[in-house]
Amino acid sequence: MSWETIFASNLGPDDAAAWGRLVRSLREVQDGVASMSFDRGTVDALADDLGAWADKLEPLSASESEQVNGRVPTLPVRGHAMLPELRVTSAGGGRVDGTVSFGRWFMGGGMAAHGGAITLLFDEALGILASVTGKAITRTAYLRTDFRALTPLDTELQVSAWVERIEDRKIFLRGEIRHGSTVCAEADGLFLRLRPEQGLGHRTDGS
Repeated sequence: MSWETIFASNLGPDDAAAWGRLVRSLREVQDGVASMSFDRGTVDALADDLGAWADKLEPLSASESEQVNGRVPTLPVRGHAMLPELRVTSAGGGRVDGTVSFGRWFMGGGMAAHGGAITLLFDEALGILASVTGKAITRTAYLRTDFRALTPLDTELQVSAWVERIEDRKIFLRGEIRHGSTVCAEADGLFLRLRPEQGLGHRTDGS
């Protein structure tokens, strides 16, 4: 399976835009919940609404190869609702650059992004670059994040990722997040290009 087919949900432009609107709305709800003060009426009503929507969504549950989440390549971060919204501004030559803003949903404390959210972003940025470079599905072998400064919330940050070297199936990459001239975090990782029988739709035990 080529990289181009990994994220092909076969949605037309209108349907892809509709999915993007859904994901944006979900992110707004997540940020709202993360930043709200307690109001019992709101909490009870929202829990009821979300429970009702969970029931409506249950019959639409699909296999990994049929799901839409994370498989819309025309949207930022493939329309993946779990990920911080990385917006790519340039790509090519073994490098990708973009911007991201972490909302309150991703706060760790002190109005700064959670370290796990930063690592999550690096895993996406480096992983997609590895898959593009290797023209195949890749899997993270290791990913190390060094935190250099607090990563502010609700602020446009610069994100870069680049390929360091390739050794057969091994793709070594680095990345960084900047706030102006300040390096907030750096990452280095190793991603493995998977064999055809591995990857999408297969569990780590091979089933």
